[in-house]
Amino acid sequence: MIISVDTGNKMIKTENLEFDAGVEILDQMPGEREEVILYKENYYRITSRRPSYLEDKTEDERYFILTLFAVAKELERTKGQEERIANGLIEVELLVGLPPAHYGKHRRAFKEYFQQGRIIDYMYMNTPYKITFTEVRVYIQAYAAYCLVAGRQQLSRYPKVLVIDIGGFTVDYMILRFGQLERTYVDSMEEGVIKLYRSVRAGIRQRFGLLLEEADVDDILSGEDVRFEVQVVERVKEITMRYVSELLGIFREIGIDFGTTQTVFAGGGAILLNKTIQEVWKKYQGAYFIINDVRANAKGYRLQYLAEKQEWEESK
Repeated sequence: MIISVDTGNKMIKTENLEFDAGVEILDQMPGEREEVILYKENYYRITSRRPSYLEDKTEDERYFILTLFAVAKELERTKGQEERIANGLIEVELLVGLPPAHYGKHRRAFKEYFQQGRIIDYMYMNTPYKITFTEVRVYIQAYAAYCLVAGRQQLSRYPKVLVIDIGGFTVDYMILRFGQLERTYVDSMEEGVIKLYRSVRAGIRQRFGLLLEEADVDDILSGEDVRFEVQVVERVKEITMRYVSELLGIFREIGIDFGTTQTVFAGGGAILLNKTIQEVWKKYQGAYFIINDVRANAKGYRLQYLAEKQEWEESK
């Protein structure tokens, strides 16, 4: 069974679902209906309280446990009965990704982190699972999202495409010339929406004495029905406008002109900031569009993997 997991700093995404990237060990036995994992005698629960940023995701068990949650959720969704063999072992081909700037440095360690071939026993909501990762492939975030839309948008015919993936902690970017990566412009910046949340929360606290949660900021920017005063909403939008303006300004500083590229925005941050990007973009020339799919990277991992398998089969 192929399972793609996009291990973000804010959210974990598969091809079919997403959930918070926070996880905590429980001090006591959970309630019967709590969504928890029992692994090596410890109970783990997903939490919206995001832990500190890790460039090297193998530093602790956090992303391993979150991946076990993702696998269990996908198996629960399909029940995975067709994947079970006589002894209950489920074979998983695991596809994951890393930001462009960290890919070369951490790819091998991240692959080994999941120790393919090892049998992993754990419980998810009182259901036992025995899985093994028969294959582990690590792909480049942002490029995977590009692969998802490249065909239907005919992006490979463009002389220069700029992909900007706005995530939780990082903003990944790359330039492709006629579909080929230009290594000079493949990087990640620590400018994701978590930075925006901090600025908004500080600005609102200082002016209005309110303690906004990240979900409150999401609701305001998404145009949801929120019960905040007009002044609060306008201040949030003002800070967000400044954040997006500064973010796009960085690309000019590093020598990228939006007027000479087809720009593609990806990631949950880009979807959240859709309206603000549209407003700020008025001062730039050039075309852009936003991939309106928070799971684009996870889906792109599968596309690349299936293409690799087909190429391998044809070469035999």
